Amino acid sequence: MTKTSASTGPAGRVSDLPAAGGGATPQQGSRTDAKGGFMPAVARWCFRHRFVVVAAWVVVLAGLAALGQAVKSNYDNSFSLPGTGSAMAQQLLARAVPAQAGDSDTIVWQVGAGTVRDRAVVARMTGVLNRIATMPEVAAVVSPYGPHGAGQISRDGRIAYAEVNFTKQADSLASADITRVINTAEAARATWLNVQLGGDAIGNAEQSSLGFSSVVGLLAASVVLFIAFGSLLAMLLPVVTAVAGVVSGLMAIAPLTHTMSVVNFAPILGALIGLGVGIDYALFIVTRHRRGLRSGLTPEEAAVTALNTSGRAVLFAGGTVCIAILGILVLGLSFLNGLAVACALTVVFTVLAAVTLLPALLGVFGWRVLSRRQRRRLATQRAPEDMGGVWARWAGTVERRPAVLAAVAAAVMVVLAIPVLSLRLGSSDQGNDPSSSTTRQTYDLLAKGFGPGFNGPLLLVAQTGSPTDAAALRTLQDRLPHVANVTSVRTH
Repeated sequence: MTKTSASTGPAGRVSDLPAAGGGATPQQGSRTDAKGGFMPAVARWCFRHRFVVVAAWVVVLAGLAALGQAVKSNYDNSFSLPGTGSAMAQQLLARAVPAQAGDSDTIVWQVGAGTVRDRAVVARMTGVLNRIATMPEVAAVVSPYGPHGAGQISRDGRIAYAEVNFTKQADSLASADITRVINTAEAARATWLNVQLGGDAIGNAEQSSLGFSSVVGLLAASVVLFIAFGSLLAMLLPVVTAVAGVVSGLMAIAPLTHTMSVVNFAPILGALIGLGVGIDYALFIVTRHRRGLRSGLTPEEAAVTALNTSGRAVLFAGGTVCIAILGILVLGLSFLNGLAVACALTVVFTVLAAVTLLPALLGVFGWRVLSRRQRRRLATQRAPEDMGGVWARWAGTVERRPAVLAAVAAAVMVVLAIPVLSLRLGSSDQGNDPSSSTTRQTYDLLAKGFGPGFNGPLLLVAQTGSPTDAAALRTLQDRLPHVANVTSVRTH
């Protein structure tokens, strides 16, 4: 004969647990009195009005999607700092020589035999460069075979390069315009001719989307959660909650771009941070909820207790993350302010999802957040499950020897921090790109043909207003080649 027993929740509602293969409820264990306070009230309301909460989140997502489609995004990829030397130099170039104010990229080619001055090489590459020079957003192409290309052929004659000057900076160029240049240049490749491209615009076009990486990360997290929980629904809860929070946060970035300057990689960084903290926060709450069920609480009691404990930790952790991210605002780098606000906005939405959507989903799934084995065990045992284990024993050890373990932890951190004493900071360039990328191969070819420092030129821009200024500039040009570590100086 199959038995079914029931236990009443704090509001007098009845929660039934199907027996193993049919149903029996866990024995009523000790209850946590969490009736008062803001978090228990939110948890209880979301649990009891679960379908209203889920529907509200669907409406919010749909509304943000519609708003994003209506206003579109208006990203600003200007990384200049007003008042700095580089910004002033860029402004001078834009006023005096607009053709050189845009992004400057490089097409480099290498022959396997002979020299780049061979007739076949000259004919092939000249035709390619002439076609590129007529393409949209291309201001000019400086060929090594033209009158202004002196010095663009290596001493051994095996490597040459051409400069492609765009009308805009790399981040302001349409990907289609960059791809058109790349495809045309790569079409010149042959077994005897190696053609590669480098520069900021080329690097932007070559970057792969993080969409696939995000999917792989979600799948990996799902596998780990399924192994840990042993329940498909328990595994889905942190993932669904995190995705809901991240998607809503990313959709809210589009309207934000019309109120402040936001760089175009803000959604990528926001998604990475949001998925990380979103799954983590939901995992806290789900783990505590399952622990409450296994200790004899009803689903509602367990959800309220989980939000009143782990939910508070989630609010504190989310606030800490937002404060840390918004610390970028005090750096004085104005182009990063929008990035900081966008990432913090994504974290806010993941926290909201964890403390509202998650308890509603816990109410929808009920006892099914436990694995079948755990439900069968609860249906047959007479007393609440013993929640002790390895981590409980470890927590007891820490409580008994706090000073010793604190000293050990401090020592470990000091040892791990030793490499920081030898830390050397610097800017990353395309020499750090994957060896298979065209930008990295261009970097290596230029270093091989023209020297390692050729990939890191320093641009000097001067505005002369009098004969004295012109004379001073000529003196500077004469002195620069004799400065230590300066290999060559080119004037335009």
